[in-house]
Amino acid sequence: MKKIKSIAASLGLAIATLALTAHMTLAAPVTIPAGLNPGDTYRIAFVTSTTRDATSTNIADYNAFVTAAANSQASLAALGTIWTAIASTSTVSARDNTSTVPSSVVGGSTGVPIFLLNDTQLAGSYDTLWSGTLDNSLSIDETGETTTGSGSVWTGTTPAGLTEFAFGLGVTTIFGARLGDAFATGGSWTALGVSETSFEFQLYSLSGLLTVPSESVSIPAPGSLSLLALGLAGLGFARRRRIAKTAS
Repeated sequence: MKKIKSIAASLGLAIATLALTAHMTLAAPVTIPAGLNPGDTYRIAFVTSTTRDATSTNIADYNAFVTAAANSQASLAALGTIWTAIASTSTVSARDNTSTVPSSVVGGSTGVPIFLLNDTQLAGSYDTLWSGTLDNSLSIDETGETTTGSGSVWTGTTPAGLTEFAFGLGVTTIFGARLGDAFATGGSWTALGVSETSFEFQLYSLSGLLTVPSESVSIPAPGSLSLLALGLAGLGFARRRRIAKTAS
């Protein structure tokens, strides 16, 4: 009976170890989308888990804010890319700030696909990004998880990526600045309502151009073999403790 209890305890330890390891692995931001090949170019977007006001008229302040959010994650900081806010002030539009001017505009381009940090696609091109319909909502934060925030995001931006007339970030009118909804896939992802700029809300962030390295290594979630290995390791640890206790 004691032997059975000992084995059960060992299995329990192994299972707990597996659950914790699997959770930690799955929670990591995905920085190289699974469907891409070496040499492919792409960008990454997320909504910040942190919040700030919209009182500044300087777009650089919002860029610095989203950069700080990105750099809070080691895997994002390691990319060495530039992060910009998908936001507009009265003098700078979101599509200019993020270099995502669509092909319908002189000097624009279709660009590259944009992905979220949970390995789903936000938009297949700059044209799609500013079409008024996203492939998936921009509700994944810098940790790779669905945001636990309100989802209200400072944008100052129209669905076409332009500065919202009289509602850009930093405005001093009584109406306030434009807000978007991080859980929306339609045009309201940038243009849902307005709020006083002194209030604090989240912001959207977009990386610079990223390229899949020629010898990229993707670390998958624990599969059956790795789970078995971890389970055996847990059993071995428990057995060593049992032997040591007997010897003493």
